[in-house]
Amino acid sequence: MQRRSFLKGMGAGLAVAGAAPQLFGMEQFKVDFKPKSYKNEKGVEYHYLTCPRNCRDACSMIAEVKDGKMVSIKGDPKHPLTQGTVCVKGHTYAMHLYNADRIMYPMKRVGKKGSGKWERISWDKALKEIAQKLTKIKAEFGGEALTEFVYSGNEGHISKTISSGNFFEKYGATRLVRNPCDWPRYAGTPSVIGTDFSKDALEIDESDMYISWGSNESYTAVHWVKFAHRVKKRGGKIVVINSVRVPLANQADMFIQLRPSSDPAFCLAVCKVLIEEDLYDHEFIEKYTMGFDELVKECSLYTYGELAAMCGASVDQIKVFAREYAHAKAPAIMHGDGGQRHFNGARLVRAVTFLPVLVGSLTKLGGGLFWAYVHVKGCFNFENCMPDLSPKDKDGNKIQRQEISYVEFGKGIQKEGATYLGKPVPVPIKACINYNSNLMVTAPNTNLIKKRIMDDDFFLVVIDPYDIDTCDYADYVLPGVTFMESEDIQNDQISGYVCYNAQAVKPLGEAKTNLEFFNALAKAMGYTEECFNWDSETVCRRFLDTEFAKKQNITYEKLKSVGWIKPFRTPETMKDQFPYYPYTPKDKLVFGTESGKAELYSKTFKDAGYHPVIDLNDDWDYYNEKYGKDYIKKYPLYFMTPGTQLQDNSNWGNMPYIVKRVIVKGNAEIFMTKEDMDARGIKDGDTVEATNEKGTAVFTVVQTNQMQPGICYAWNNIWLKVTKSRTGANFLCSDGVSDLGNGSTYTATFVEVKKASKQEK
Repeated sequence: MQRRSFLKGMGAGLAVAGAAPQLFGMEQFKVDFKPKSYKNEKGVEYHYLTCPRNCRDACSMIAEVKDGKMVSIKGDPKHPLTQGTVCVKGHTYAMHLYNADRIMYPMKRVGKKGSGKWERISWDKALKEIAQKLTKIKAEFGGEALTEFVYSGNEGHISKTISSGNFFEKYGATRLVRNPCDWPRYAGTPSVIGTDFSKDALEIDESDMYISWGSNESYTAVHWVKFAHRVKKRGGKIVVINSVRVPLANQADMFIQLRPSSDPAFCLAVCKVLIEEDLYDHEFIEKYTMGFDELVKECSLYTYGELAAMCGASVDQIKVFAREYAHAKAPAIMHGDGGQRHFNGARLVRAVTFLPVLVGSLTKLGGGLFWAYVHVKGCFNFENCMPDLSPKDKDGNKIQRQEISYVEFGKGIQKEGATYLGKPVPVPIKACINYNSNLMVTAPNTNLIKKRIMDDDFFLVVIDPYDIDTCDYADYVLPGVTFMESEDIQNDQISGYVCYNAQAVKPLGEAKTNLEFFNALAKAMGYTEECFNWDSETVCRRFLDTEFAKKQNITYEKLKSVGWIKPFRTPETMKDQFPYYPYTPKDKLVFGTESGKAELYSKTFKDAGYHPVIDLNDDWDYYNEKYGKDYIKKYPLYFMTPGTQLQDNSNWGNMPYIVKRVIVKGNAEIFMTKEDMDARGIKDGDTVEATNEKGTAVFTVVQTNQMQPGICYAWNNIWLKVTKSRTGANFLCSDGVSDLGNGSTYTATFVEVKKASKQEK
């Protein structure tokens, strides 16, 4: 099928100013999920792809393309992590590519924001007009009046960082702190062991205990479930620690249901058992830790009953877990993002890190901590792709530019009183370019953001493959590509493969890659730097130009031919770039902390006003201290926003088969216990309103026994435009920041729920 067969409505009749033309040019393409094999026919190509979604696995896939059309996509059977199997969403990528919702050409708003009135324009005209507007804004307000909104819609390094980074640096834009994930870990874990890097997930095949902690692998990282099952098949045990009974808990040997954000109390109780029953590793503690005496003292201050009451686990559960953990030869803790998104996120992660230190499992093959971000930086040369284009003062020094953050985006862009971490943002934000994300769905406190971007003086440009919610408020909507139409390089986050992504098919319609768009916009602005002429191959070659990559024989040609390469990370190969744990020899163990040891007492946390050993304050304490106890009386339900198995953040949110499963009676779902529903006169299937000081969102209630009374949850990042009320979970989400690391607090939210006066049928 030729490309013109995919396109429709390209005539001038659609470009009528003031009309509301079809924004999208695709007819729905039906994909055969058991396609014919074309291996022996002409016109067939096979391309290595890497799933760019933020689920950590970064599945390696093989695309089969017949006469320029993708006919199938499957997991690479040779890849040690993917093993031929992608998630259920990944199997639909051909359908995703040819979705009817594709944006096919540039559009300019001709009505009021939100009115849906557009006209089709050419790329040349769009770039010229956007450049003129940005030039005017910079002349009047300075470069910092522009910012970006971006995150993990595409984890490819070119798409996410390099393509846009050069443009925003040259312009001198306000820097966006991309902090919805992991930032508390960057503060909490290094405070103990000096690094936030994980051990290699493939080591788990040597583990005899798999501990899923604050994670839901069955929905968000399906290959981790394989690891768990293999541990159990070898005679090991599965333990699930979570506030919600996730699917893996049904297959676990032990399920410990903690009160949200109370993990430090549980960890202290486990430490107490390990110490009092003499189950800790004396040699490891003596040689490689500092602050152990302070931990012993802290444990003595609380009874098991007191700590159990704080965390929600029973004393018996605490003791059984501690003993089983101590006796395991190589216990692996898989710590997910759910444990970080609290006001005590860094303190929580710090407390979890104590456990493998006490039992000495950090250096055991298959033991220790596993989450994400295995060290691959030595393979990549960002500086070679991103020259220093930032504005300089008269002495040639970089001008320090203001920052706003992803999780406080609404606060950062306000016309008056804008703040970042409680401090004023001096230059008001007048413009934003949204890419690789969906501002109106993924950022918290949606109403605050909407209040600002609806202003006529706020200039918003969206480039995306699809008609995302943020398009409704844009001045220009530009057709972007899917990852299947864009060459890139990335890495998985759990084992550290360098991964290639081919441009398997040419961009549909008039779509441009992020690299093409930002380079074209730079030229329209009059920028003449060499980097704005680089194509994807040039960037890929420059990106891999490092001494470490050369020693590992990681080249563009080889990566393109095999799809993925795993660098050898040993004490010898890593000694120059990371001479600390986990890459130091076991007999010469050195941690990247100030003392060179695992620090069970932290001066950093003490100086920040927190307990230097394990701090037991939780989200309830935060709200009581900040807002007073009447706040939780008014909004008594702890509100969580986990990810559904049917989406990855907001990706797939417009797919017809997804919408049918996440929308019930026209609304997104909220899950509540029978006790909480009965107390409010609510029945299963009722339309309800969840409310806090940030706003109100409408849901269809679903009764569940997955959590304890007092807790409810709704799936995060459901598209607003597929709901009748055009509301969702992020209307209510906290836009605060964590204790250290300035991470997100999405989960740390309280609401009240009541039956809606209008019931949807």
